[in-house]
Amino acid sequence: METIERTRRSLDVFSDKDKKLHVLTKFLLNQELNIKDTESYGDVCYLKKVAGDGTKILVGTRPTTTFHVGQKLVLYKILGRYLHLDCTVEQDKGDNQYILVLDKIAIAKKDRESSRLSVPPGSVWITNIISSKAKIETDMFLVPTAVKVSFEDYENKLHGTCDFIKISTFASDDPEKIRRVKLTKKTLLIEDTQNKESYETAPTEDFLVYSEEIDSDFQQEMNQFRNQKVISELILPVLYLNDDDESIPIGYIQMQSKSEKFDLVKAMETKTLTFEMVDRIRHSNLVKVEGKYPVLDISEGGIKVKIDHPDLLQSLPKLSGFHFDIFFKMQSPLTAFGMIKSIQKDQEGFLTVGLSLAGHSSRQGEKKRFLENVEILRKQIGK
Repeated sequence: METIERTRRSLDVFSDKDKKLHVLTKFLLNQELNIKDTESYGDVCYLKKVAGDGTKILVGTRPTTTFHVGQKLVLYKILGRYLHLDCTVEQDKGDNQYILVLDKIAIAKKDRESSRLSVPPGSVWITNIISSKAKIETDMFLVPTAVKVSFEDYENKLHGTCDFIKISTFASDDPEKIRRVKLTKKTLLIEDTQNKESYETAPTEDFLVYSEEIDSDFQQEMNQFRNQKVISELILPVLYLNDDDESIPIGYIQMQSKSEKFDLVKAMETKTLTFEMVDRIRHSNLVKVEGKYPVLDISEGGIKVKIDHPDLLQSLPKLSGFHFDIFFKMQSPLTAFGMIKSIQKDQEGFLTVGLSLAGHSSRQGEKKRFLENVEILRKQIGK
């Protein structure tokens, strides 16, 4: 099973032999241990014996679970804190018993905020998954086609409103002033291209000061504008809020005028236009998938869910998180946003996705109702 861990636990490794033996014999001997990253979710083995020096253990498995010599395994158990055993299969003893070499034993540095609860089939599921078709990034200048189409449409719509307008994604060979707009996420306004003060001041801190933040000699820029008969220039970044709630620059609007001077009001009007463009891009980049996807385990802070929809199998590994509705049996849905913490892919290509609940809908009492449902489920299973 292929596993992608988005976040790693902070672990303390046991190096002292006596401490290892104490943990193995006092807390784990004759106990059920979870096997990480198996094809059958929730697969376990049983710790039957511990070598005197704590370097090897004997485990028993279910008839449906088999190991092979040389196989690397991760066993774990939650005892307030997460206990983690890295093992290598040394010998197959027959009758579903194996000797494992204990390569490492470690414990999480802090307690779990809430313990996971295995969910009975059909009790909890998610649906109405709303996710991005593509992750919008700019580091490698790779931007989805929907962004470029939107830029072209708005550029055509605004053609004729000034002497020159360009709405474009960033490119590696952009002039320095455009690269600075991308880097700082600030607007560049040159109200009067032939006035030195326009290069040495800015209306607010959200605007670039040309002489301080751009290395190019502004005198050369003045001469070039004069030759082109350009009297004013405005360059704004187009900022997109991604799945991580980070503001990223995906493009820019560049406007030049030979007849009127741009001012702060013009800059604000154009900035409003960038919001409109981003809303359109966001809408075109979203996809809603219905279906019914079972929750395998749940806690007050997260869920683990099985995904088999072909589109989601392709898109989710590229994303940071997504919105969805979560259903508890016989209850109305709750809307939430989950950050992807881990993804496991089985032999069929289906995904087991670990989600940390980063937010609930703005409807009053949503989070409280979620916690109440988890507590009811915990009590039902504990009976």
